[in-house]
Amino acid sequence: MSLAEQICQICDGFDGRIGLSAYNFQTEETVGCRAEELFPTASVIKLPVLLTLMQQVEDGEYSLDDPLMLRRGDQIGGSGLLQFLSPGLTMPIRDWAFLMMSISDNLATNVLIDQVGPEKVRTWLTDNGYPDIQLRRKIDFTILNKDQNELGTATPAALTRMMTAVFQNKHFTPTASQEMLRMMNKVGSDRIGRYLPFEPFGSEVAEDAKLNLSGKTGSLKGMRAQTAVVWRGKREENRGFAITVINEGNQAPELWNPDAPGVLIIGRLARVVYDVWLSGEGN
Repeated sequence: MSLAEQICQICDGFDGRIGLSAYNFQTEETVGCRAEELFPTASVIKLPVLLTLMQQVEDGEYSLDDPLMLRRGDQIGGSGLLQFLSPGLTMPIRDWAFLMMSISDNLATNVLIDQVGPEKVRTWLTDNGYPDIQLRRKIDFTILNKDQNELGTATPAALTRMMTAVFQNKHFTPTASQEMLRMMNKVGSDRIGRYLPFEPFGSEVAEDAKLNLSGKTGSLKGMRAQTAVVWRGKREENRGFAITVINEGNQAPELWNPDAPGVLIIGRLARVVYDVWLSGEGN
């Protein structure tokens, strides 16, 4: 059974709508299922916010070391830690961005959308060839609970192209791209990374054999998403792939746990892609 057939078989068994796009860095092979259809992004939309931020840093508008203050009016619920901290807290922009990506902090996200300007995110996406990715507004759960598309929308194919561009330094310097991957390191270990054969913690593994994952996840009721890059060894060797999986409309009771159907199917799909494209590189 081909990779595409395996993917279709898994997707057909999902209760809800699901899309996938994957790209093999070495062979330039692509595979997809509903890859060009629009889906809600949930927190995956934080990736283009980060890209716009990095563009403004590279353009000299400000530095990642510049301070930003937590204001009383910034409060918002959902994921993250900053909502529980005291107004007046000041951190470098770099740390706000890290919290936005690493633990999907919603307060950090809204602060950074204000910092870069939502219209600037939309302009960056258009200017850099991502018309199928849209940021609609800051996070507002009173609106999102009525329409999951009202934070952002994207096609799996466009997000996979974006993650590939980050990995291959197509938008920024290698140093800036590496900083972005650091902020997303191991994000999605319970999704795309769930069934991948990572080396045990503390094991002595040579860098050219180590399996790596960087990405961004998103979650709403009955909806899960992740875009990521998975690679082995040094980035410049291109031994890996980019993958995006988005699903919505699952009717199982929402328990917000790591074994939600939308989470598990992302892991299953990523493992199939890994087995065909990367398993010969290591474990």
